[in-house]
Amino acid sequence: MSLSTKIDHLLMDMDIVRPIVIAAMPDDQELRARTRRMISLLESIRRSPAVPLATYTWLSHLMAQFLDVEHGALLKPAADGQVPDAAKTAIESHADARQHLLSEALQGIPTTQMLLDQSCTRIGRSANKDTPLPERARHLDTLLHEHLQQDTAFRHELQQLIAAFAPSMNAIASVVKQVGEDAPELRQARDILEQELPADAEEARALLHAARQSILQAGVTLATASEKLSATIQEQVEKMSALSTQLQQAESEARNDPLTSLPNRRQLAEFLKQMKTDDFCFLIIDIDFFKNINDTYGHDVGDEILQQMASILQEGIRDSDLAARIGGEEFCIVFPATAIDIGMALAEKLRKNIASNAFHTQRGDITVTVSIGVAEQSGAMTHSDTFKAADQALYLSKHHGRNQVSIAPAAQ
Repeated sequence: MSLSTKIDHLLMDMDIVRPIVIAAMPDDQELRARTRRMISLLESIRRSPAVPLATYTWLSHLMAQFLDVEHGALLKPAADGQVPDAAKTAIESHADARQHLLSEALQGIPTTQMLLDQSCTRIGRSANKDTPLPERARHLDTLLHEHLQQDTAFRHELQQLIAAFAPSMNAIASVVKQVGEDAPELRQARDILEQELPADAEEARALLHAARQSILQAGVTLATASEKLSATIQEQVEKMSALSTQLQQAESEARNDPLTSLPNRRQLAEFLKQMKTDDFCFLIIDIDFFKNINDTYGHDVGDEILQQMASILQEGIRDSDLAARIGGEEFCIVFPATAIDIGMALAEKLRKNIASNAFHTQRGDITVTVSIGVAEQSGAMTHSDTFKAADQALYLSKHHGRNQVSIAPAAQ
C-alpha cells in the first residue's frame, strides 16, 4: 500500500471518528481544534510530491547514460529528489554546445564540397555538379597529380587549400568526440596536410592520396556520429515528454479525489483563493449512517454510493460553483456570491432530491439521506471561520435527528 493510500485511509478514518468524538464532547473546543489540526497535518503530508524519490533517481540515472561522464554526474538529485538549478543550467548549456557543434560540422561538409569544386575549377577542369563527393575528391586528386610539378605558385595555392580544410576537419573532430567516438583518420589527415609537400611528385601524390582517403573515412565516421547524436537527442526529447505527461497526471491526481473524481481539499483551497468575490455560501454535506451502509452491504457498495452522491452534487450546481469531497462520506459545495437564504433553499432542495431517489447498487436499491450544515462567508470572516461555522451547523443537523439542513448559529 502506497504512502498516499495510507494517508487517504487515515483521513477517511478521521472523518468517521471526528463527528463521534465531537458529539461525545460538544463543548470541548480544544478537542475540536486538535482533530482539525490532525486532519490538516495529514493533508500537508499528502501534498508531498506524487512521484517518489526513487523514481526521480531512476530517471536521473537513465538520462545520465545519454551524456558524457563529466556532465552525466550533474543529474544526481539532491536530498529533496530534485536536480539543482546550477546542474540544470550546465546540462542545458552542454546540450546547446553539442547541437552547435553538430550544426558547424554539417555546415562544414558543404564547405568542403565547395572547396573541392573551387579547387578543380582553379586548376582548370571542374567536376560535374551531380558527381558524388568521393568522385570529386578523386577528380581533384587526378588534377593535382597532373599539375603538381608545374610551378611554385601552384604549390603555394595548394598549401592554402590544405589550410582551408583545417577548420572543417576540426569541427568534424569536435562533433565526433562529443558523441564518444574516435576519429584517428582525421588526425592522420591533419598530420599529412601539415607537412611540407616533398619535391618529388610521386611522393607528394602518395601523401595527398593518403590524406584524401583519411578525409573520406572521417566523413563516414561523421555520418555515423551525426545519426547517433540525432537519435540520442530524439530519445531524450521523448523521455522528457513522457516524464512531463507523468507529472501532469500526478498533478491532476493530487487535485482530484480518485474515487469520485470530484475536486479534493487542495483544489477547493485553490478555488477559494482564485474566487473573485469574498462573499459566498458554504455547505457541508454528510451521508447519514454511512458506517452502517459499509458494515451491512460492504465497502464496494459504499463506494458506489459515494460515486453516485458525487454525480448528484455535480449535476446540481452551476458552472460558477464547486462541489468537492473533503473526506470519507463528507462533501462540500461553494456557492459564490450567494446569500444565506438562497444557500439554505439550495441545500434543502438538494437534501430532498437525495432522499427521494434510491441509489442503485450491486446489492439492490438503497435509500440514502444526508445532513447539511450551511454557513455564509461575509465581512471580516476568514475561510476557516466559515468552515467551522458550517461544521457546527452540520453537528446541529445530526444532533436533531439527521436528514435536515441547519444554518450556522452565527448566521441565524
